[in-house]
Amino acid sequence: MSHATAPAPAAERRPAAPLLAVAALMPILLAAVWIHRDALRAPFFADDYLFLDQARGRSVGATLAAHDPLGNYLRPVSRQLAFWTLGRAGGESPVAFHVAGLALLVLSLALLFVLVRSRLSTRGAAIATAFVALQHAADVPVLWASGLQDLMAVAGALAALALHTAGRRVAAAVVLLAALLSKETVALAPVVAVALDRRAGERWSSAARRAAPLFAAVAAWAALWLATGARRPTLGLDVRPEPWGPLAAVIHLFQTAAGLEWPHDGIARIFHAPPLVALALALAGIALAAWPRGADDLAPAAVPRPAVTGLVWALAGALPVAAVAGIWSAYYYLFALSGVGLALAAALARAPLPLVLAVVAALGWGAENARRLDEFATGRGAWTVQSHLNRFYLERGMHAAEVYLADLRRARPTLAPRTTLFFAGLPGSVAFQSADGPVVRWAYRDSSLHSYFLTAFTLAAARRGPVVFFRVDPDGVLREITGRDSLGSMGLSMLISDKLESARDMFTLAVEHDPRDVASRYALAWVRIGLGDVAGGEQALAATGARLDASSSPRIIPAFQAMSRGDTTGAIQTMMTAIVENGLDPGAHALLADLLLGAGPETGLAHLAGAVEAFASRVLAPEHPHSWRRWAMVQAMQDRHAEAAVSLERYFAIGGEEARRDEAMVQLRAELRRRMPGGDYAQAALRRSASGGR
Repeated sequence: MSHATAPAPAAERRPAAPLLAVAALMPILLAAVWIHRDALRAPFFADDYLFLDQARGRSVGATLAAHDPLGNYLRPVSRQLAFWTLGRAGGESPVAFHVAGLALLVLSLALLFVLVRSRLSTRGAAIATAFVALQHAADVPVLWASGLQDLMAVAGALAALALHTAGRRVAAAVVLLAALLSKETVALAPVVAVALDRRAGERWSSAARRAAPLFAAVAAWAALWLATGARRPTLGLDVRPEPWGPLAAVIHLFQTAAGLEWPHDGIARIFHAPPLVALALALAGIALAAWPRGADDLAPAAVPRPAVTGLVWALAGALPVAAVAGIWSAYYYLFALSGVGLALAAALARAPLPLVLAVVAALGWGAENARRLDEFATGRGAWTVQSHLNRFYLERGMHAAEVYLADLRRARPTLAPRTTLFFAGLPGSVAFQSADGPVVRWAYRDSSLHSYFLTAFTLAAARRGPVVFFRVDPDGVLREITGRDSLGSMGLSMLISDKLESARDMFTLAVEHDPRDVASRYALAWVRIGLGDVAGGEQALAATGARLDASSSPRIIPAFQAMSRGDTTGAIQTMMTAIVENGLDPGAHALLADLLLGAGPETGLAHLAGAVEAFASRVLAPEHPHSWRRWAMVQAMQDRHAEAAVSLERYFAIGGEEARRDEAMVQLRAELRRRMPGGDYAQAALRRSASGGR
């Protein structure tokens, strides 16, 4: 066909050399399968258990009618329906989900190949498809069972585009609606359809009219979204539009396309070995498509200015990400990258084959470097240089969760019905514990089991049946918490975390189990006062033998004198008598707290008792800045970084200029920020966790 020939309508084009097209596509699909082959062995993780739990024991109708367990998005097709179907088909095995995910990726690549070939050429289709097949943006969707949300949306949108350009408008609209009910990132697919379907010299309005069914599908989805808004109370946790969100979304698209994600400690570790097998397969597909040269060319003007069409597609796929730019990740761009692939194919349509292969290989190597990044963005932000959720995030979390699950099963091979488990010390981003225990219900196949974080402890949960407590030790092992004083220790942990309701309930349980536990009874009194139950707290305090006297203790001066002689033990004993005689004197509690906190190691009994005294002084004198300064230090020493930061800001707010000149606290604030999500210490901890064994 001459390049000067006017393009035929879409229905009249008949691509040449179909066997050549199949031969070119197959190695590209094999490249994608090779890259993601290990995903078939991946376990369930995080949200997966929530969706399995919702579908277990319910009919498909009841599952679809139930509220979404995350309460954020409207995705009944890829959540409720997919997990109901695959959960039953595979016996709740993750293998069935990963096979389905890999099949959807292969289908998406095949659909992209068909779309680009019908609008450009077999060579162009091979370039675009190879580019997407090598992308690290597919890692999360294939590795994670919940990634079916992205894969179903992308495959559905590509199928809708293929049906639309083939003239099957109503079918395309139905498929697009299903894709939208899988994930919202394909909401602008009708715009892509208009650009793909527009003929040379045709007005945009004419192409848009043909896409009316697709726009109707989006309108129907939007109506459903608005009508069910009350069922998504947690949407605001993810969707926080920002003024620079659209710009950030577009920039991260091209960052993702080039594989430009790098570690926080510089670019020294950015380069890894190229994926030789995958590259060889993908490049072989492109080479096959280019041979014999020109034999498969279609009408070159089938799509006017295909590079522009590709950019329109890329932008239409990227713009929905603007709503969640603060938590952006590369896998959000899987649909948009198909548009980048079309634009790239158009740009390289007439380039020499060696140059084409070099460009695709370079981009594939860039994707591999991003794929092997051993960090992820730990803090929210639209301008982070790393994805917030990537392959490393999943592999790290999956490995830890599997280890903890093995520890749990080893410690408790069986659990009695209606057992409630509480977990403490679980590291961030592991997602072993969520909601009320879908992980343990899946692991033990018992729907009566519940589990919670220790800081969410309640008496109601503890009294529904047997109670078991677990904590992650410093060596990373999940161990059961046992011992006579374990309840009081856990209550103190909650107190330092400012989880006062949970601390109250835990101290109450400790006293019920051992009425002689004076330390728990004493701490319970202060927690009740801190919660506003002053009368009840003071009554409980008096029951410990303390007098409800708020006047300044006369024993403070003798305590200082003992300290000046170096008699710290004597000073502590003096102040312990003082808080019995003047139980509501904030100064007495403050001095005793300082003495105890400085008396020994941070994990010692004196230090823990000092934490209770620091809390008592904070409760009695919340208007005094040093009450919050002391409390922030207690929390920081116990690695409660976020809580300490909040208390420290309270200190600065109350203390005014004097507090802002407090060099030690200014330095502590900076240190806490470095240790919290987004800080460089937090990022370094990720790398240590990757090389630390458990």
